[in-house]
Amino acid sequence: MTRILGLFGFTGGFLLISPDLRQTVLAGASSLTVFADQHSPYSYIALVLLVFGGITLSLQTGQGTR
Repeated sequence: MTRILGLFGFTGGFLLISPDLRQTVLAGASSLTVFADQHSPYSYIALVLLVFGGITLSLQTGQGTR
């Protein structure tokens, strides 16, 4: 949990101090939204499957012994 909060904090910090990076991220999010709207509803189904797969993978690898 601490690692995730740290990553969000660093990401937010970088986006606050770098206008070029912020513009790039916002443009990418905008183009992704337009793409998802054009290929709806299949793009939403694929996005949900991708998110659930990522969550499952992160939870599964987090349970390993060290």
